[in-house]
Amino acid sequence: MARLPAQISSKVFMTHGGIHGIYEGICNAVPMLMFPLFGDQTDNVDRMVSRGVAKRLSIHVFSTEELVAELKELVQDKSYEKNIVKLSHIHLDRPVSALELATFWTEFVMRHNGADHLRVAAHDLNWFQYHSLDVITFLLAIVLVVVGLSLKCCLFCTRKLLGKGTVKKKRE
Repeated sequence: MARLPAQISSKVFMTHGGIHGIYEGICNAVPMLMFPLFGDQTDNVDRMVSRGVAKRLSIHVFSTEELVAELKELVQDKSYEKNIVKLSHIHLDRPVSALELATFWTEFVMRHNGADHLRVAAHDLNWFQYHSLDVITFLLAIVLVVVGLSLKCCLFCTRKLLGKGTVKKKRE
């Protein structure tokens, strides 16, 4: 059984809302004060706030008073602690601990002499195939043929429309 936090203290984890920081906060059952910066962090922060385990502040506009008020609310309002403990128990409820799982797979590889059946097929490719140069060459050839045919068709139609393809007969 996975190790669950023995004692929950009234701490707050301040983070930018990256997924690894969120997992760290959840595993340690600590409410979070989050400052999203870019990318998926805004979405991550919104999910944590909606679950009642975090508060959000904008990194660009906040005052010392706001920061202190949010920290006090996270520490004094026990609903944040209750929600993060519940989320932590769900997250850490696993049939096998991470150490036991790593030990199993290490012993598995040792029992099967390196476990060649688990090797990635990419190890058997030559450098040309590994970097997909054969596929890129094929696709580039198709694009060049299509562009070439399109240009020939356009030139043919342009000559027909302008009448340059016809031969004029001389009248005497």
